[in-house]
Amino acid sequence: MRLIQITERAPAPDTGRGPLGLAGMLALAHLALLATALVPTAWGFLAVAVVLTALEVVLPRRAPFLVWASRRVGLGAPLRGLVRGVAVLALLLRSDAPREWYVPALAGLLALVALRAAGGGLAELLRHRRKMPVLSRGLPLGSPRIPHALPVILGRDAEETLGWPDLLFVGGAALAVAVGSPDPLTVGAAAAVVLVLAGVATLAYAVVAMRRVSRTRLRAAIDRALADLAPEMAVHFGSGPDTLYQLEAWVETLERLDVPTLLILRDRETLRLLGPTTVPVLFVEPGTVLMEQPLPHLRVALYVSHAVNNLHLLRRRDVRHVFVGHGDSDKGVTTNPFLKAYDEVWVAGPAGRERFEEAGIGVDPARVVEIGRPQLDQVAGRDDVVRASRTGGDGRLTVLFAPTWEGYGDEPHQTSVGAGARQLLERLLAEPDVRVLYRPHPLLGSRDPAVARAHREIVAALGGAQVPRPVSPARMSGPSRDELDVVSAPVRTSRIEEVTAQAAWAGEQLAIPPGQAGHLVVPGPHFSLYACFAAADVLLADVSSVITDFLASGRPYGVTNPAGLTDTDFAARYPSSRGGYLVDPDGDGLARLLAAGRGQADPAAAERAVLRAQLLGPPEPPALERMRKAVAGSVSYLP
Repeated sequence: MRLIQITERAPAPDTGRGPLGLAGMLALAHLALLATALVPTAWGFLAVAVVLTALEVVLPRRAPFLVWASRRVGLGAPLRGLVRGVAVLALLLRSDAPREWYVPALAGLLALVALRAAGGGLAELLRHRRKMPVLSRGLPLGSPRIPHALPVILGRDAEETLGWPDLLFVGGAALAVAVGSPDPLTVGAAAAVVLVLAGVATLAYAVVAMRRVSRTRLRAAIDRALADLAPEMAVHFGSGPDTLYQLEAWVETLERLDVPTLLILRDRETLRLLGPTTVPVLFVEPGTVLMEQPLPHLRVALYVSHAVNNLHLLRRRDVRHVFVGHGDSDKGVTTNPFLKAYDEVWVAGPAGRERFEEAGIGVDPARVVEIGRPQLDQVAGRDDVVRASRTGGDGRLTVLFAPTWEGYGDEPHQTSVGAGARQLLERLLAEPDVRVLYRPHPLLGSRDPAVARAHREIVAALGGAQVPRPVSPARMSGPSRDELDVVSAPVRTSRIEEVTAQAAWAGEQLAIPPGQAGHLVVPGPHFSLYACFAAADVLLADVSSVITDFLASGRPYGVTNPAGLTDTDFAARYPSSRGGYLVDPDGDGLARLLAAGRGQADPAAAERAVLRAQLLGPPEPPALERMRKAVAGSVSYLP
């Protein structure tokens, strides 16, 4: 079968004035180059050429989306290079240069245009050959040997890079006019042609090297490796990198299971950004290919989100399909009617089962299985590691403020940011013994500009101090240049090893600096939420799975009430709030939360213990053991 469904992800739109300013400066620089050619002024022409080349070098790194968009509308590097060549001819013409000077100028211009066109074509061909519809990670493929991707400057940015030598051509023309000799023009044109020719030759070699890695051969190698692996369970993740945290929450647990498991991804960037793991990964872009992928041993498929392309795997009738989600909460999305499409729904505790009964969406109670939250089994030990590394001995209270985002639907008041969160934060900052860790949902502000603006105000109020992004040991040698590099990359470490190693590092980053306020912004999803739990004395959060997971710590928590509901109505709608303290937009209830954190009075402690059993299930057997039992039952299930 011919595989032609190859898509390209556009870079994220450039935000802020910087990228637009660079693009504007680049346009003005080309106009200035033409203007200095028509005046003419050789030294001004040379100065503008230097500035213009610097902008061409900087733009792909600072404004990748604008570079991508300029190619799509015909204003890419080849056209800009032609404009610079025309400016050289205009300079010579306006300077009354001798006729014989036009020979190296025209020859250089034509050679550069032809070579850049060839280079652009080769770069596009190389990108096409390296974009395979089926890829893998962590599978021993043997042959074929996959050539490494070229550096970014000759890969993604090849067209822009092949324009950089223009400085030699343009500068040589300016010097020739300034000194009255054609030698600088000839030398500059020749040097520019040689450099561009070297780049084109490198691209040509890379294209030829890819001939031995056809899609058919790579697909056959992956199929052989899958046959040897014989996965009985697969985890399908059909979304993109923005929601990768939903899958990442399960990776460590998957490594602890004793059944051959496969991760199935559908997005190229997600394949590259997925953290280290020993669980093999299969990337399949076309839905038709996934539906026909031979996986004869596959018995159960897990789904962590409601991606549209889940349907491609759901069509398999010989597989038990299970929705596990990516967190337990009282949000309406947890009882989505689409859950009826799955054979089973695995929830944390009895509260999850009760939600389906109350929602009345037609999910058979017999298909709901309680497995607890296996992710939390390992948190207790790492919690001790993180808390032991805290250096703040001055008695300050650490409050973790973890608001959720706006949500996919139009249900109001899902997030407190933009509905009194700034006032709550000011009240927290007014407490001399309180230190704030602010960890917003990764998607906060992605739908509502007002929420995004309020988020920026909160960050500014906290002083802007951010926890650095953790560095994965598996990425210390540098990121992969493209997704095909991932196929042949060795498995350097497991997720278990990485998370364990980062626990102590997280404790150091979240420690209270002596003599400082210690307020921190903790950007997710790269920094572990559980490390924030370990560093916090109390939690202040919106209704979300953060509350359920924090219950495992036993420490006090507050739940924001952005809609201003009464205590009775709020508790009825969101049962997970019953073990905490309701905090209204005006700050009412915050004092009770802080008092509980200080150990003064905690009347909700008993209710938290009851709620923990309802939301997370019994402490014994451990959740991981319950999940292993559920997996074994699904693997051995016979319809």
